[in-house]
Amino acid sequence: MESTAKQFGTALDNDDFALAQTTLSDDCRYETGTKTLIGPEEICNSYEVNMIAGRKKFDELEWGKCRIEKLNEYQFYVHFCDHLTKNGITHTYRCKQKLTLNEAGKICLIEHEEIPEERKQLNGFYKKVGLK
Repeated sequence: MESTAKQFGTALDNDDFALAQTTLSDDCRYETGTKTLIGPEEICNSYEVNMIAGRKKFDELEWGKCRIEKLNEYQFYVHFCDHLTKNGITHTYRCKQKLTLNEAGKICLIEHEEIPEERKQLNGFYKKVGLK
């Protein structure tokens, strides 16, 4: 099960959305915090759209290497780290997503979890570089 979580996180780190899709169940739900996406195609498309928008918004955008935290046999946190540069100013943003896997070893639920202090610092970075 942990290998599936690692494969999912690593695929996203490498912008390999096709590989990420293979780790998701057909009825997988992604709770983004503002909306619910359903199915591998819709979910991975949202990650790709976010990547494209980020690469247009920032002078440089690099994904760090994800870290997996095991919660129990079927649930894991994937900790993500984004390195952002705009107008010569850099910022590192962190968030986590809780993955729930089904009996078949596929991810059936993704829950995005903001880290409040990280969001506050990101908003400050946006303001400093003129994005907000």
